[in-house]
Amino acid sequence: MTSATLTSGPGSDGAADRLGRTWQNASDAETLRLSLRELRLITERLLQAQGLALGAVHAVRDLVLHAQAAGLPALQFLSEGLSAADRAGSGRVEIAAEAPGALVVDCLGQSALVVAPALLDLLQAEPGERVTLWAGRVERAALAAVLEHQGTDRGVVLTVTPTSADAAPAAGLPPLPEALAGDGVLLVMERRAPELPDDPELLRLLRLVGSLPAARAVHTGVETSAALWWSLFEDSARALSTESVTSLKHAGATAVDENGVIEPDLTDDVDFVGGTAIKAIDNGEQR
Repeated sequence: MTSATLTSGPGSDGAADRLGRTWQNASDAETLRLSLRELRLITERLLQAQGLALGAVHAVRDLVLHAQAAGLPALQFLSEGLSAADRAGSGRVEIAAEAPGALVVDCLGQSALVVAPALLDLLQAEPGERVTLWAGRVERAALAAVLEHQGTDRGVVLTVTPTSADAAPAAGLPPLPEALAGDGVLLVMERRAPELPDDPELLRLLRLVGSLPAARAVHTGVETSAALWWSLFEDSARALSTESVTSLKHAGATAVDENGVIEPDLTDDVDFVGGTAIKAIDNGEQR
């Protein structure tokens, strides 16, 4: 039984409890309030199962969590699955043009959540009080709005604006290559103090989890459709190894027979050397 199968008890208010378990709303069986722990775990499995490069999984996983906590349809994005471009690029982007304090980036047709970690890194690496970045050839551009919530704990202010092909180019950008002149996302980072919450508990949690939406969700959970969640939960199992004799033998220093059954009568004084059990004798000799 997973934590999300628990129904709400007295005083739970349909939220995630202190142990990170997820509770079903008593008032609405069609929705769940997920704990951040559960959301993080299943998202990581899903990204692995859908073929994202392992080195990119954790960064994208965290942005999925922040996006869903902020009310963006990040879990719906996962339910539709990564595209071929997402799997091939796994977050890699290319700088197509640059000028002082301005970058034009080719996202290679990948989804906004997949390239968002790289875009954030590029913004922070560029010197200057104000940095402008144009991201072209990006899919699901609206999900890039998650980056607006990533500046607060970094001491910067981020503004994200999806733009259309007929929009006027932003001031200061170098000329856009023809291949990137269509729809895209404009990101502006200003190195100035962001507005911080007055609530000391939120401020404490912000430093731990990285965004205000996620900080609030520590106590309130993240609400989503029960049907969507269980579909994602079942799909995430593709990232797990099937139970087998081999998997049982890799679960620690446990002796099992050819059927995967644990060998009987083993005690703590048994060592395994080269696959042979050697039992210590009271007088210190071995045989």
